[in-house]
Amino acid sequence: MNSTQQPRVDYALVIDSCIRFRQNQLRTSSTLGHHEVLDELWKVWDGCKQPNWDGFGAVPVTESSFVLAYELICSLPLAFPRPSIGAEPDGHLTMEWYKSPQRVVSVSVDPTGLLHYAGLFGSNKHYGSMPFFGTVPAYLIKLIRDL
Repeated sequence: MNSTQQPRVDYALVIDSCIRFRQNQLRTSSTLGHHEVLDELWKVWDGCKQPNWDGFGAVPVTESSFVLAYELICSLPLAFPRPSIGAEPDGHLTMEWYKSPQRVVSVSVDPTGLLHYAGLFGSNKHYGSMPFFGTVPAYLIKLIRDL
């Protein structure tokens, strides 16, 4: 390159970087993002990472479950309904979207990356397990939106 040539800029990378930066800002905003749910996740995990955290022999929630639940929350669409966060005695973290006793979706995150879900829609029940690969499966998004 001679002294009159400018260095080549990959504009696609610059634009992609700007978009990712703005998306992260939105995701951490209290209005559209998941900041409050991530705080709740941290508090639940912090209170449940020791053996017998419930006084009845509960298995500790592992760091792996915490990280997977964190990634799941971060991969929810912006302005998506916020779940409540809980822990189960088997060491799994749970997210629940509750509309009424007859309209609820629960997703349990285990340390191996499986998502165990159950949805109650009146007399209709949906349940099963699926792997988590970094994005919320479309079927779970649909179930939650159907609430």
